[in-house]
Amino acid sequence: MKTSLVAAVLVVIVVAGAAAVLFLSSPTGSLVVGVKDAPSTGAVTHIYLTMTDLTLQGSGNSSTTYKVNATTFDLLGLTNVTKWLGKSSVPVGDYTMVRFTVTSAIATVSGANVTLKVPSGEIKVPIHFTIASGKTTTVVLDITADMTAISAANELRPVVTGLVTPPR
Repeated sequence: MKTSLVAAVLVVIVVAGAAAVLFLSSPTGSLVVGVKDAPSTGAVTHIYLTMTDLTLQGSGNSSTTYKVNATTFDLLGLTNVTKWLGKSSVPVGDYTMVRFTVTSAIATVSGANVTLKVPSGEIKVPIHFTIASGKTTTVVLDITADMTAISAANELRPVVTGLVTPPR
């Protein structure tokens, strides 16, 4: 009787250990994120953005934070050039949105700097991409931000589209 109890306990321990190893070593892939801007026209000559965390929204409203150290760049200086924000290991799966936090936005309009507000402090980009195990997916956020994206209340409301290079 004691032998069967010991055997049952050992089986439970082995199964729990195997489940823990599988859970803790869930597969990951790599994500590379960049930003760029289309050519600008009008009175806006610079838009300086400081952004921090990118959050990836997955299926079932799960989310993963893709860390970015505070990065400041002149968005209008990225015409036909991509500013790479880094590469990170993220869980395998399908993702449907990228949200990034903007901690500071300053536009130069007709030679004067104007502090811009970003509603809710973040910009949301609906986009579908897949992270595959051991593969790299590239997402470039193409941000169009000129006077049409700046309201009379000095709010920045850019149009952002995402360009995805599938996993390789």
